[in-house]
Amino acid sequence: MSTSVKISGECKRLLDTLQARLIITTGKKISQQKLLDTLVRLSVEKEDELLDLIAGVQLPLPPEEFEKLMEIPTDWGVKTREEEIDVHLYGRKGGKPAETIAS
Repeated sequence: MSTSVKISGECKRLLDTLQARLIITTGKKISQQKLLDTLVRLSVEKEDELLDLIAGVQLPLPPEEFEKLMEIPTDWGVKTREEEIDVHLYGRKGGKPAETIAS
């Protein structure tokens, strides 16, 4: 079963270029349908990378982006211990619900 998919002119040009490079590199002719099928399958296998690309996430973060993130936290004047933070975030071992730890 085949379905028509509309793509932009630029994307069509890139697809043509990729198809030509593959033919030159491998010596094998590949149809655009087969090429698109392969690209979709590859995208599913590399889903995390695809999501990062689409979301605009660049890892590791550039220094200027890291600095912006580090400016966000503010001191609320509440003292906490690492153990408290872990309990609130991850819960207790053994699946018990998180409890507040008194100081």
